Amino acid sequence: MASGSGISGKEKDWKDGKEWLLLLLSLLLAFIIWLLHSLSLEYSVFFEYNVQLTSSLEGRSRSSVSEDVLIVRGRSEGYYILRQRIGRRKTVRVTAPATVLVHKAEDMFSVGCESIKSNVVEALGGNVNLEFIVTDSLDFVFPRITSKRVPVAPRSSISFRGQYMPLGRIELRPDSVDIYGDARLLETVDSVMTETIFASGVDGPIQGMCSLVPVRRLEFSEDNIYYSLNVIRYIEESMEVPVKPSGVPEGKDLIVLPSTVKLTFRRVFSSTQYSPDDFELTVRYKDFINTIDQELIPELVSYPPGVVHWEISPRYVDCILLESSSAR
Repeated sequence: MASGSGISGKEKDWKDGKEWLLLLLSLLLAFIIWLLHSLSLEYSVFFEYNVQLTSSLEGRSRSSVSEDVLIVRGRSEGYYILRQRIGRRKTVRVTAPATVLVHKAEDMFSVGCESIKSNVVEALGGNVNLEFIVTDSLDFVFPRITSKRVPVAPRSSISFRGQYMPLGRIELRPDSVDIYGDARLLETVDSVMTETIFASGVDGPIQGMCSLVPVRRLEFSEDNIYYSLNVIRYIEESMEVPVKPSGVPEGKDLIVLPSTVKLTFRRVFSSTQYSPDDFELTVRYKDFINTIDQELIPELVSYPPGVVHWEISPRYVDCILLESSSAR
């Protein structure tokens, strides 16, 4: 009997413990559901932000962080409110025209918060349904800096589908930007680069936006650059074309050896057929008399408008100057 009652006591303790555990788990689950529900609801609260203002004040830094705190009241979900309350105060990035800035003294400028209200709403990105702005104005320091205009150089990694090629170079808009910073640093910079433009298997014109590679302690007047590249389909052909001398004075003959060269060219894809008569290769007499060697590179001085690239073989021709038979 004692043995039987002992087993029953252990089973009872185990069942009681299991029931308490299930109760705790149920309470925990209920709390989590309540918390998730509460965080999904909207609340009207006050928010505090630092403001980084970007503007285009001539001869001054492009951006500055407010010395004051922007306080606003708005409605937002509990998730966002909780994130705002945890950690450091968040910074909103606002872009505004120079006309909203009021010069106070030296490098100090002030901006009325109502004048940038729409910019603040845009910067908040829909996270906060703004009700009103508590702060009247914000002060910013925009120190004077030197600037100069430099060209933008594209950096690219582009591959083309078979029988496709670029027609010309990558075009940028704008193709130059103003850079701002210390005068001694500006002297070392003569251009800025775009981030690498990647494309593969290209079989038609491409375009898009790319950013500039940042330079430490320098600011740019533009953050993004528009690029475009014209791409065409081509046909490659070869033919023998005569090389003719030009500018030879009377009484002299300039003999070209060989008299014909192989011209390999690419043209825009079409049904048009070309002949050697459509091309004019020449060597100039003045180039011959001004060179030590008797070898010259023939110059393609005339070709159809659809031709976009060419090569000749051999690259050099020999030239021999003789007295003409009429002169003798």
